[in-house]
Amino acid sequence: MSELSVHPNIEGEPLKRNKVLLALAGVFAIAGSALISVPAQSATPSILVWVDSPRLPGAKEYAKIMKGKVDVKVELHAQGDLLAKVQLFNRVKKGWPDVVFGPPNDVAVLRNPIINNAREISSLLKPDEIKNFGKLNDWCKGADGKYYCVKNDMAQSVLWYDTKLFADFGYKVPTKMSELFAIGADLAKNHPGYSLGALGDAAAYSSYFWPSQCPLNNEKSATRVVINAKSPKCTRVTEALQPLIDAGVYFPGSAFSPEYVKIGQEGKIVAHIGPSWFGEFVLRPASSFNIPSGRLTAAPMPVWDGEKTNFSGEWGGGIYTISPHAKFPRAALDFAIFMVGDKRNVVDVKNPDGSTGAPTFPAYLKGNALWKAKIDADKYYNGSPYAAMAAQAGKVWTGVKPVRYDADGAWGTAYAPELAKSKDIQKALEAYATYTSNLAQQLGYEVTTK
Repeated sequence: MSELSVHPNIEGEPLKRNKVLLALAGVFAIAGSALISVPAQSATPSILVWVDSPRLPGAKEYAKIMKGKVDVKVELHAQGDLLAKVQLFNRVKKGWPDVVFGPPNDVAVLRNPIINNAREISSLLKPDEIKNFGKLNDWCKGADGKYYCVKNDMAQSVLWYDTKLFADFGYKVPTKMSELFAIGADLAKNHPGYSLGALGDAAAYSSYFWPSQCPLNNEKSATRVVINAKSPKCTRVTEALQPLIDAGVYFPGSAFSPEYVKIGQEGKIVAHIGPSWFGEFVLRPASSFNIPSGRLTAAPMPVWDGEKTNFSGEWGGGIYTISPHAKFPRAALDFAIFMVGDKRNVVDVKNPDGSTGAPTFPAYLKGNALWKAKIDADKYYNGSPYAAMAAQAGKVWTGVKPVRYDADGAWGTAYAPELAKSKDIQKALEAYATYTSNLAQQLGYEVTTK
């Protein structure tokens, strides 16, 4: 017999027994309700990560490191289809990735209330993390002063040049745009076939129009954007470049086209304004321009005549956005911070081409210091290009802001076809402006010229 049973021969036993049973029933009822209200032990956090191919090795490394702590699922993602997929996920109410690497303008596109897939992260960031971005994460800061993304890297433009060809041809490193164009004129006259760059894609924007403060995609408010391809800050670019396009010094196609890659592989690129990632991604690889070791370095941007600041533009400079649907948003943010600031990615991760480390200029100061040491020690360059990159990192002209339409894609959709057809860079720029003006108006912007 159980200890809870009452002996039947004791006087008054039935009454006592009923009282005991009622009391016990109450205890068990309270205990049961308490058990139901206690939350179950938290499951292992899980995040779904979307990255492009350059970020894939680091993401996979993070998944290995976090095994047993955070379940990290990594998927290779084509940047161009994010918007369509998010719209689908919004309709079916599932499928959203927790954190996505994408182009910088995505922060505005995803913040559009119709899409609503970029979470505010100021409440997640620790004070030391904010400090470690300095000003380099300001692209991700909204008008409300809050951060909505993590900047992975800076893609500030610098002047890449071949030190051997400069020596062979007797050129000095230009500090003014007019000096760079004078080199172009000399190449056309005395060294035909040699090039100063390709202009058939967003390279023209980041290298020339943006640093010239040409007003394209200049959002003035949530409802007004300035687009003016005929501004003097634009036409000074097209007027300087057109004669050199006509002379063959600038290529009216993409830097990634087979025709231009061949020029690079023949050792005929004298200089090329390009982003900080251009050396590691385009100029150096054997599968690309394959410029030999010991010849390449970078200088600060030449300044436009009459200006005081040698501004840069940006071609790229990707971001991580976190979905408001993420169940573990801090775990998603931890992934982004790892990618921009941890030695195991910035320096050590093994890439498919045999190189190691992140190929781009980190926007996080701790990661940037690690990357600097890596680049400074790299014997491939004839003098580290880091100093030029650092000098330009804080000189990206801030008149350009994220906009809700696909300003980046429009370079391939509107500008490049016109330049390839007419070889007229002003006509190509106006085609771009017309196309983006229509996009902007469709999304409710008032488009003005000033």
